[in-house]
Amino acid sequence: MLPTFLPLSADQLKWFVEHAGLIVAAPFLAGFLIIMGLRASKTLSMVTSVGAVLYGLFHSVAIFQALVTKSYPEPFFQQNIDWFVSDAFTLSVGVLVDNLAALMLIVVTGISLLVQIYTHGYMREDPGYSRFYAYLSLFTGSMLGLVVSTNLFQMYGFWELVGVCSYFLIGFWWYKESAAKACMKAFVVNRIGDFGFLIGILVFFLATKDFWQGQTLLGFVGPGEANLAGVIHRAAEAHALTTESLFVISCLILMGPMAKSAQFPLHVWLPDAMEGPTPISALIHAATMVAAGVYLVARAYPIWLTPDGQMGAALHVVAIVGAITAFMAATIAMSQYDIKRVLAWSTCSQLGYMFVGLGCGAFTGGIFHLFNHAFFKAMLFLCSGAVIHGLHGEQDIRKMGGLSKSMPITHFCFLIGCLAISGFPIFSGFFSKDEIIGAAMHTHPVIGWLMMATAGMTAFYMFRLYFMTFSGGYRGDAHPHESPASMTWPLLVLSVPSMLSGYLGFNLANLQAAFGGASAEYGLPNHFAGFVFGPFGPHFEGCNLPLMGTSIFVAAVGIFLAFAMYQTKTIHINKSFAESREGFAHLLYNFSFNKWYMDNLYFGLVDRVFLPLFRGVWTRVDQVVVDGIVHGTGLVTMSVGEVLKYLQTGRGQYYALVIFAAVAGIAWLAYMMPPR
Repeated sequence: MLPTFLPLSADQLKWFVEHAGLIVAAPFLAGFLIIMGLRASKTLSMVTSVGAVLYGLFHSVAIFQALVTKSYPEPFFQQNIDWFVSDAFTLSVGVLVDNLAALMLIVVTGISLLVQIYTHGYMREDPGYSRFYAYLSLFTGSMLGLVVSTNLFQMYGFWELVGVCSYFLIGFWWYKESAAKACMKAFVVNRIGDFGFLIGILVFFLATKDFWQGQTLLGFVGPGEANLAGVIHRAAEAHALTTESLFVISCLILMGPMAKSAQFPLHVWLPDAMEGPTPISALIHAATMVAAGVYLVARAYPIWLTPDGQMGAALHVVAIVGAITAFMAATIAMSQYDIKRVLAWSTCSQLGYMFVGLGCGAFTGGIFHLFNHAFFKAMLFLCSGAVIHGLHGEQDIRKMGGLSKSMPITHFCFLIGCLAISGFPIFSGFFSKDEIIGAAMHTHPVIGWLMMATAGMTAFYMFRLYFMTFSGGYRGDAHPHESPASMTWPLLVLSVPSMLSGYLGFNLANLQAAFGGASAEYGLPNHFAGFVFGPFGPHFEGCNLPLMGTSIFVAAVGIFLAFAMYQTKTIHINKSFAESREGFAHLLYNFSFNKWYMDNLYFGLVDRVFLPLFRGVWTRVDQVVVDGIVHGTGLVTMSVGEVLKYLQTGRGQYYALVIFAAVAGIAWLAYMMPPR
């Protein structure tokens, strides 16, 4: 039994489930009030924004408790209102509450609450303090609306709102050229993905619009077979949808998650988004915006299956994209020096793990890693903000070192985050990462070993970051100091789930069975998988001792190499692979440091292909064709007017002449026409 927290009756818990829309409405109302007048007071802005999210967290926990204790007896609650009505179809908006949504509501509101408390300490001297809280409220409301969306159309609307709010937050310091470029880059790259997402929705709608039986159009869940899986199956039986067409639709829709969750090749916006204030880096890159893509794949999972509900080519694409992203981002993070950008590339890599989990059929494994990652990555980002705050804006880890003495709380929390993300035993990331690697080994061994290597690189670059920041002697010019309580308490709170949340997906009996020689493919039930499960039912991963031992060994090697290179210096940096300046290793280092040259490739295509093509099309089509039509129409109109003006002179002799000419012309035409 999962834990329950609130002393509420069954009827009260049921009320919270049926009024889940208030969770979304509260931050939107807070943002509106701040914009409309409360921004004049920093205190009122902060209290209103934090209060709205605090209420949302309380409400979310009540919903979670109602579902765990079965106080709400149905498997889901859904309420819709008609938004667009026509003779052909009706689009609805509403609120969906089920186990998956309840989990995400807690993650989003919990992380957002701690980030907003942290913001008070980090941004209190900033002149845009109140405006930042308004943006945070609107962003949180948009993400919560996305979580409780009942159908693809509604989700797309909130999807775009999340993108717009992230544009405002990334470019919050708009007077910095780097921030202005970063928010524009994020916006443009996400529009590319969202265009494919929209086209996929429209094609899917056209193929299935006759099979919803009066239920919510494009709805995720519904009574009987009035849901994604049931409709896809019926459409396939009626030959309105084939395996091939569903594959195309799923790949188009996948473009949205690829952009929002920074998957290859639409990942390039994520590191530049670090130009925004650190609190929004934690909020965007931990549990909210970048997790939206993973949540969409999980929520609309039947779209990536075959029409008969089996794993197919579309899930393979999800796994391959995730594997490439995870490996690529890990190699890049090994050579970066900006503390926030290392964490950004780490986020990109961990999101790849989540896609691999979903793509390999480990539905609960992918969602479990999303859940665990939200806490330790938010903590790591907030720790980086505390370091930057304590060093008066310094972000280059080459100018840090020895901060464990002056920032003991930040150091403690950062170490916990590094151990969790590295998959160190007993910490949260260990449980979910091994579940994903195990599923990948079972379905795609090549991807499984690639994920194993990525786990080793993750341990290396995270402890490279840790040792360069907190160990040795201080190499900078500032006067390091610990952050105020409003910034350190959120770190300590997040450290608890970073250590313990993994045990929700762990059943000690699995380990005992493994040591007892059991070789079952799937293990015994655990709390997390029993609560959040996919179309195949709960996915219980048993303990694979050789795989677990290999994973621990690989992570230990990564940590040891980082320790030897950056702590004891027994491996000389100038001769090591990671920092070499000679030979083949130098080429590999440059490939990593320059981020696989993806930005160079994209800007080269824009400068040398797309812009010249645009100029050519503009010259030939716009200037010649469009301008020719416009100018030609004006010339013809003017010429006709010059001729016809003689018909309205007011002089009788002209009218008589016109009548005579018209009669003569008609008579001539009659004479020239052949007789019948």
